[in-house]
Amino acid sequence: MTRRALLVAFSVAHFAHHVTNSLLSALLPFIRDAFALSYTDAGFAVTAYTIASGVTNAPLGVLADRIGARRVIVWGLVLIGLSSVAIGLSSEYWQLLAFLVVMGIASGTYHAPASALIAEMFSSRRGMAMGTHTTAGHLSFFAAPLVAGTLAAAGTWRTPYIAFAIAPIACAVLLWRVAPMGTRSTGRHGWLATVGDIGAVARRVGALVSLSILFQIVLSAAMAFLSLYLVDARGISPGVAAALFGVPQLAGLVGAPMAGTLSDRFGRRIVLLLGLALMGPAAWALTAVPNELVFLPLLLIGVSLSIRATTTEVLIVDNTPPERRSTVLGTYYLVNQPVGGIAAPIFGGIAGAIGIGVAYSWLAVAFLVLSAIALLAAFPTGRALRRAAS
Repeated sequence: MTRRALLVAFSVAHFAHHVTNSLLSALLPFIRDAFALSYTDAGFAVTAYTIASGVTNAPLGVLADRIGARRVIVWGLVLIGLSSVAIGLSSEYWQLLAFLVVMGIASGTYHAPASALIAEMFSSRRGMAMGTHTTAGHLSFFAAPLVAGTLAAAGTWRTPYIAFAIAPIACAVLLWRVAPMGTRSTGRHGWLATVGDIGAVARRVGALVSLSILFQIVLSAAMAFLSLYLVDARGISPGVAAALFGVPQLAGLVGAPMAGTLSDRFGRRIVLLLGLALMGPAAWALTAVPNELVFLPLLLIGVSLSIRATTTEVLIVDNTPPERRSTVLGTYYLVNQPVGGIAAPIFGGIAGAIGIGVAYSWLAVAFLVLSAIALLAAFPTGRALRRAAS
């Protein structure tokens, strides 16, 4: 199979990977009402999934480097499908949390091994290839909540979790047939070599990746409660809010391949920093525009989100030995996702105390400060920070 056909297969699998694990935040108003949850309870539901996904990325990345990325990806897709059905059948809050943990563990099997395989296939135009793959994930995050919100409004939030579960299982069969096994680590140099490789990547790009992760922490809180914010603070109906949740991902259809292509041409650092600088103004606009225009800042947030995700991954891959890519990317996700998950219940508690509208206004201020730092780093006035990040 040609490289292009394999990229298409992985992009389809990326879409399928997210058709069920993209639903929680979009359907949170429905789930909140079904289980009578507080903002804090809703935050813990997000955390259950996010932390489970994050902490398993590193060990699953090591496993993929040892036994082959294809095996880890395929069995993870099967487990995502099964856990999605279980979530749709849960009748108690604790069951929902437990099955979200299982889905989180399964979700940790995909991104690092898949990105490593794509990087192995594309030594040139790597940013374009990884951006194209990321685009499929954004499409899923847009399309799945849109359809799920319609189904939930017409019946129950359980229907999409059960019906969509077939997609990851079908793609598991596809990848088992067509995907390469991937470069495997011999393990001859043990954990010291692995730690050394992670440390070398951190020395080269650690400051820049840390800034990207800081954005992700704040962004995780914002995205986790976006549907609830639109419903409770802006008076938008839950079905429309679920559809609007996917708008940032719609922007990713353009932002991710654009970020990959531009970073191939102009360099990862400048594209990443300018993408981060866009987030602050977009987040502020989200709290300021009328309901009729709320989709515009959501589109800008989506462009920034996709630039951050795509360019950070390619930057890490560029600085990692091929036989360690799943491990190092898994370590990045280990840091990136759990801290974002921890932010969700904290933000939920704040929203419960001061109101979700006010909480989003303060979140916008935090984004403006972070964007100012990114902008200073991107241009000559931020020369010192750029030297630290290089």
